[in-house]
Amino acid sequence: MDKSITISEENYDFWKTGAIISGVLSVITFTVFWNLEDPFWLSIARLGAFIFFAVTILCYLQIMNGPIEITLNVTDKNILVSYLKNGKKIHEEQFAKETIKEVFPTTSGVNFLICKLKPTLKTFKVSFTDTDKELYLFEFSGRPLLFSKASQEKVLQLFKNFS
Repeated sequence: MDKSITISEENYDFWKTGAIISGVLSVITFTVFWNLEDPFWLSIARLGAFIFFAVTILCYLQIMNGPIEITLNVTDKNILVSYLKNGKKIHEEQFAKETIKEVFPTTSGVNFLICKLKPTLKTFKVSFTDTDKELYLFEFSGRPLLFSKASQEKVLQLFKNFS
C-alpha cells in the first residue's frame, strides 16, 4: 500500500512581503536622503536607506529559488520524506513506520512575530518509540518548516491512516 502527498512550506509569503515593503522603504529613505541638507539627518537617512536596501536583497535571496516542497511517500514499512526546490530533490530522509509513536503540529520553534502575524502556521514534531526526545519532522538547514492549515490536515490524515 503506497500513499503519497506533496505539501509546500508556507513561510515563503513572508519573504515576498518583506522584500516589497523594504524595497519601498529603501526608495523612500533614499529620496529623503537625496533632498536633505542637514548633515545629521543626512547621515541617518543614508543609514536607513542602506539598511532597507540590504534587507531587500536578503529577502530577495530567500525568495529567489521558491518555496521548499515536501513529498511524503508511505510504504508498508517506511516513510520517505523528500525535500524539493524548483523540482530538484535536495534532501531525502527515511523513517521506519514502527518507530514512530506520534506526529503532532506545534508552534514551538516558530518565530514569535510569525506566530502573531499568522497564528495558524505550525510545524510538526514527531515522537519515536525508541527515544523520549521529540524532533521536528520537517526540518531544513536547521530550521523547522511551517505549514498552512490545509497542509497540516493532509499530513495528519496521512499519519492517522497508517497507525
